[in-house]
Amino acid sequence: RYAQTGEEIPKELIQRDGMPANTNTLGATIPTTTLNEFINEVRKVYGNLYSKVRKMNIQGGVKVPISNLQATFKWIAEDTVSPRQDGGTINDVVEFSFNTAEIRVSQTLLSSIVALDVFEREIVRIMLIAYLQAMDLGIVKGTGNGQMLGILNDPRVLAPGNVVEFTAAEINNWTAWRKKFFAKLPLGYRFGEFIFPLGTVDAYLETMADANNNPIFRQATGLEVNDGDSRNPNGRFFGRDIALVEPDILPDFDSAAAGDVIGIFWQPEEYAINTNMEFGMRRW
Repeated sequence: RYAQTGEEIPKELIQRDGMPANTNTLGATIPTTTLNEFINEVRKVYGNLYSKVRKMNIQGGVKVPISNLQATFKWIAEDTVSPRQDGGTINDVVEFSFNTAEIRVSQTLLSSIVALDVFEREIVRIMLIAYLQAMDLGIVKGTGNGQMLGILNDPRVLAPGNVVEFTAAEINNWTAWRKKFFAKLPLGYRFGEFIFPLGTVDAYLETMADANNNPIFRQATGLEVNDGDSRNPNGRFFGRDIALVEPDILPDFDSAAAGDVIGIFWQPEEYAINTNMEFGMRRW
């Protein structure tokens, strides 16, 4: 009525009770200032594997044959003929299937009305991390059922002769790496890369020492790790690149059970992800 007609506000409605203010009442009446910023907890890094593999864009359902074609060179004389040879077979394929996925993030009505700009940006960031985590996890452990087929679930990868086992003493010994691993690598596959969790690198590879406990990991293996670089937290081991991954992608040596895979040696260009990269954003 004061705003409408100018009628004075009754004194009993504006008179204070005379009680001094205290922290209990002030805590309820002083508004809390919301800073337009998030303080993140420990951040996990994903995408180190996804950034390396081939990205293809071909029609889904396509089968790419895997050939085993080979021949043998034969020496002949004037009166001999080289025998006919079986040129090999094509009896295995890689099939690109149709798979879809989604990320659902719930948001209250109130937060959608008074949302801060930083909240909107954070939603995009956490969805991107979730996508990269799913890609890295799928490259290593994908089941192939409704999702990509991972390296460790491909029976051709785990065939006899493709797996090398290390004890705790051997993984910390550079000569064991030479004898048990590199001595078994074919020439055509020696330019690959490693995948390791950082815990294995820190606890075992970077602690290689001689009989006097002098560190020899760098001169013996050429190990270099950029774990302090947030943009490229990788390195090199025996002259090959290392892609560092979180322990949910590969367990580190101390937390792994007997028989678990704690490292992978691969050629990233031989792994391909076929996608149309169609992303959509819907609100409801």
